[in-house]
Amino acid sequence: MKTSKQLEPSAHQLKQLIHKGLVLHFMVQLSIGEDADARLGTSSMGRVHHRILYFAHFTPGITVSELLAVLCVKHQNIQAALRQLVEEGYILTRASAEDGRVKRIYCSRKGDKLLEFVSAGQRERIQRGYDSVSARDLQSYFKVMEAMLDDDRRGWVQRLTELDDPSESV
Repeated sequence: MKTSKQLEPSAHQLKQLIHKGLVLHFMVQLSIGEDADARLGTSSMGRVHHRILYFAHFTPGITVSELLAVLCVKHQNIQAALRQLVEEGYILTRASAEDGRVKRIYCSRKGDKLLEFVSAGQRERIQRGYDSVSARDLQSYFKVMEAMLDDDRRGWVQRLTELDDPSESV
């Protein structure tokens, strides 16, 4: 049996593996985005709208400041999209009980339905990938993905995956 030392790739092989990982990640990211884009276009919305809906749905009561932090954007980057989502009834806003100056956002039922519609192709793509590998492979994939995250993003993953019953989510 080979030891882990014997299985280590050469510097050239490692460079090729990293390049392949980046290419695959980039192409999957584009494909997942396109899955949502096709459905968002029917509502005159884009990826920013989708991201706002996503976080409002999975972290109800998220503050605008938290949303800006997780998306790594400035308020001007989401202001128009957030306003549109509120005006069209997809997002609800409420002042925080702790501090009335803080705005918390929530998905309305209408917003939940739009998110479900927009995310359907993405869920199907991911399910197709999961169906193609073993449970062990899937756990390895999750370990690799988690290892690439910075600590602040790892905290968001934990927060977003704490659902009691993810089958009830979008």
